[in-house]
Amino acid sequence: MRSPENRTQKNGYEKIPRRDFLILAGAGAVGMGIGCSSAFALQSPKPSQPKLMELTDEEKTKPYAKYYYKKLAPIPEDVIKAIRSGPMKTELALLFENKNDLLNPGYHAVETGYCTMPDNSYYVAVLTKMPNVTGEMLDWWFTWQALEDLRYKIWFPGSHLGISVKDREQLTNTKLSYRERYWNNPQYPVEDVGIGKDTLSINFIPPKDFGFDISRFKEANVAGIVCAVVGSETKKTQHTHMCHFVRNIEGGVEMRSRFWIGHNLKVKFASEGSIINRILNTQMMRRLVIPKGTGYSMALHCAQEYNNLAEILPDLYKEYSRA
Repeated sequence: MRSPENRTQKNGYEKIPRRDFLILAGAGAVGMGIGCSSAFALQSPKPSQPKLMELTDEEKTKPYAKYYYKKLAPIPEDVIKAIRSGPMKTELALLFENKNDLLNPGYHAVETGYCTMPDNSYYVAVLTKMPNVTGEMLDWWFTWQALEDLRYKIWFPGSHLGISVKDREQLTNTKLSYRERYWNNPQYPVEDVGIGKDTLSINFIPPKDFGFDISRFKEANVAGIVCAVVGSETKKTQHTHMCHFVRNIEGGVEMRSRFWIGHNLKVKFASEGSIINRILNTQMMRRLVIPKGTGYSMALHCAQEYNNLAEILPDLYKEYSRA
């Protein structure tokens, strides 16, 4: 058996242990649990209502079950056109390290679009107008929806299938603000965006910890920023950094969503600097483990779920936020 000192090839690179090689091969075969595929991306030009699963007898008794059977809100034509027009130019993508540019006045050259970056990660941007919605409503939503499967299901019926949360007591603690209830309290939604359901892990974190300059929020008219690190709870991976930058506008708010998919791929059982995680964050491995069509699929999914939420949230907040 070779000693650890002899595990280096002639070119100077460390050899991959057999166990890590097999894991990497498996990752390439099944993906990182991102939940997108080229098959999904190349379907009809407009999204259709996903097939609905039957609600349980108990769920049917809930007064908000009516939203489950409601037709999905339409995605604005300009948003659909931007998504269907193909990948945006990579030089117009917002780099993760430049996220504070969202605090600048005005809009970016591309507010809705997607592309594959030179390192084979994906960038996605989606703009959603939300009339009659406030930042407080959205903060309430991210606590309320995670407490019950049906609440999550009505957000995007047919694609959102169930949800749980790590610390239910924290999420229901009325001594905390809405944000303090869902920050650093991972949620585990069960979701299907086209290639079968997966249980995700979404850890919402304070904007400051995400890298935003909170001293600029007032000047930038920020109503709130929902930041998160996303992975697959099933596959024990981390694959996406995302933020929903919410800005006050006349008559409501607008949500400028940004996803950096594959920005920092990670398997959770290995350390940050482990060889397996270093190899995952190479151009070749990103190409292998991130399904083709991911950018398109994520843009379309985001546009649908948040336009639907924009339509139902004002009534839900009015009916249930004081309950």
